[in-house]
Amino acid sequence: MIALKKIAKYDNFYLEDSATLKEAMYKMRENRDGSVIFVKEEIPVAILTESDIVNALGEKIDLNNPALLSATTTVITANENRPIEFAFSFLSEHNIRRIVLVNDEGRFAGVVRQEDLFDYLEEDVYKVDLKISDIIKTPQNILTLNSNETLYSALRLMKTYHIGSVVIMREGLLVGILTEKDILKLTYLEIDMHEPIVTHMSSPVVTVSKDDLVTGTITLMKSKKIRRILVTDVGENIIAILTNRDILKHIKGNYSRILQIKIRHAQEIMDLLPEAIVEVFESDNRQVIHWMNRRAKILFGESLIDKEVLELFNKQDWSDINHAMHSTSSIINRRVHIGEQNFEVSGTLSKNLNNRYIKLIFKDVTEHIETKRKLQLEIEKQIEKRLENEYLLMQQSKLATMGEMIGHIAHQWRQPLAQLGGIFMNLDSAYEFDELTKAYFKERVKNGNALIKYMSHTIEDFRHFFEPNRSKKCFDLETYIHNAINIIHASLTYHHIMLEVIFPKEPITISGYPSEFSQVILNLLDNAKDVLLAREIKDPKIVIETTYSDEVVTVCVSDNAGGIDDPILEKIFDIYFTTKKEQGGSGLGLYMSKLIIESKLLGKIYALNGSEGAQIFIKIEKE
Repeated sequence: MIALKKIAKYDNFYLEDSATLKEAMYKMRENRDGSVIFVKEEIPVAILTESDIVNALGEKIDLNNPALLSATTTVITANENRPIEFAFSFLSEHNIRRIVLVNDEGRFAGVVRQEDLFDYLEEDVYKVDLKISDIIKTPQNILTLNSNETLYSALRLMKTYHIGSVVIMREGLLVGILTEKDILKLTYLEIDMHEPIVTHMSSPVVTVSKDDLVTGTITLMKSKKIRRILVTDVGENIIAILTNRDILKHIKGNYSRILQIKIRHAQEIMDLLPEAIVEVFESDNRQVIHWMNRRAKILFGESLIDKEVLELFNKQDWSDINHAMHSTSSIINRRVHIGEQNFEVSGTLSKNLNNRYIKLIFKDVTEHIETKRKLQLEIEKQIEKRLENEYLLMQQSKLATMGEMIGHIAHQWRQPLAQLGGIFMNLDSAYEFDELTKAYFKERVKNGNALIKYMSHTIEDFRHFFEPNRSKKCFDLETYIHNAINIIHASLTYHHIMLEVIFPKEPITISGYPSEFSQVILNLLDNAKDVLLAREIKDPKIVIETTYSDEVVTVCVSDNAGGIDDPILEKIFDIYFTTKKEQGGSGLGLYMSKLIIESKLLGKIYALNGSEGAQIFIKIEKE
């Protein structure tokens, strides 16, 4: 239902009550309506029309006088929230051309004119077969003037007979028309009122036959932007002047009946729909089921008509729907439970004067919900299986990694163990040759304890390295890359592999699971080491380079082992894919690395071939 404020005109339609006739005429020229509203502190107090101006000109009133003194038309107002349907009867009952709108505080809110309403009427409201003769029942007494008469003569005729236009004739033939709007324009332009009408009349004149349809006449008047049109008989004699007001008066008589027919037709269509439709009537704090379509009667029972709405809904469901309706005037797919069935309810709230109508559409989703429930159970079952598989993969990966860690520990301990062996041999030799002094003994024990402490610290590093982080935290990227390097550094040194680490000057912080990140770096370093050794690369080298741009951190681990064969470049992160089966490779290292980067660090990991070898890129958004 469209409110009048939606179609109202506001700008150029009002003036302060102190304005002059000249200012009012200028405002009328701007709004092209032939009226202006006077306001005092935003409250409408009067309305001045073209007829009032004509009367003032006929009495030769100074145009610099206050316009309010010439405003004889009573200003009639209506609330801006009234529906369009209200306007038809309101205009007819008060015999006015326009409605002055006010808001809830009584302040001016715009003007709705007769012609504005035609844009919001469907053709069936004024009937496709309705003719002009159905509105003009009897010929009118048309006042005419000869084209040689003066403009002032036309002005006096309009004032004397309270008419808005004069038909201009020459030798019995229609040659033009002069309206109040024309008088207003000519006066504003200071045209001499003693000039002949023929020089300023509207010509040619727009006419219609009494047998023409009203639909075509309305279209013609809208296209020509005119408020009145001349009606002729079969002999092309002028028999009437038809105005917007005449048409709207006729519409008012048919409007209620036609609306009732439209409502009945709409209900007949709704009876054919597969969804249940229920209309609730609300008045005086009562909410009663007013109408149900055929499907609703089958689902809920015809006996619910004229019963309280709580006979259909449970109290909580209706409370939620009712609150949403009065807050936003509509709901979409609100889930309710009625009997053994589930429904999604959509609807709208419409207002008509003091009454409200709530229209609800029920979509039966009982089967859908049951299917969804079964699907959800199946999804949960599959997720549980996947989690079990991932757990087994993690365990398998840990076992594989533990084997590699033993090798790393061996490299870390090899030199300290050799040094400890040397200390014992020195002590033994010193004792045999009686050179074992107290001071020498203490120094050797001190050196041995330092080596044991170093080995113990190495074990602690390995132990903490594999402790998982239970929650996300911010961590320094360089620190945790070095944690991985510390684990494998001895192994790289043993195999004469050079490691170059490149970091930006400023520290980089990201959010995630630091120990898992270190594990990924260690996996990449291990893979690079294995390829360099397998291919017996001369001057083997690994480079770790970290860069930062556009809020994204990039870590690149590259080697000079010649790269990855193109057919397998896209497969290296697949589960169980390995090129080291003969050496006991599990195919889990890079898969787990991808899983950690993408699921725990929300980043990306991919491989490319560079100029010297493989490049593994890790991209993570910076914290």
